Amino acid sequence: MMDVNESPIVNKFVKKPSWVFPLLLFTLVVILSLQITQHGSGFSARPVSYPGIPSPGSGTCDGSVPVRAVKMSIVEFGGVGDGVTSNTAAFAAAMRWMKGFVGRGGAQLNVPRGKWVTGSFNLSSDFTLFLEDGAVIMGSETRDSWFVWYRF
Repeated sequence: MMDVNESPIVNKFVKKPSWVFPLLLFTLVVILSLQITQHGSGFSARPVSYPGIPSPGSGTCDGSVPVRAVKMSIVEFGGVGDGVTSNTAAFAAAMRWMKGFVGRGGAQLNVPRGKWVTGSFNLSSDFTLFLEDGAVIMGSETRDSWFVWYRF
């Protein structure tokens, strides 16, 4: 009786499997390639444009800033972008006013170039906080400016 290990078929396929790994790798690559071409990459693509969104290259980072019914600047609420003046009250006033546009097209608060020192303020729904090129919002170092909404 012949031992299984002495079989020419077993010796050919088991003891010298140098071709098995490349074959399995090739098969895996082919299957994955077919899956990708038939079903896409699996990642959702960002739409190029749709109503209400500017197209890429429209002056925004990636063209995904919604068009709002009202646009105002923080300057119109008394903000000063000098890097020293506290703008906590200006941001709070702007947010209170812009909450009135929730569900009515929303609002956008533009922050122009400068350093805008502020404490806490709450953002609203249907709202865009748009920082223009060179605008920096800085956290205030004054403790009182961080408790505008939550006075203890």
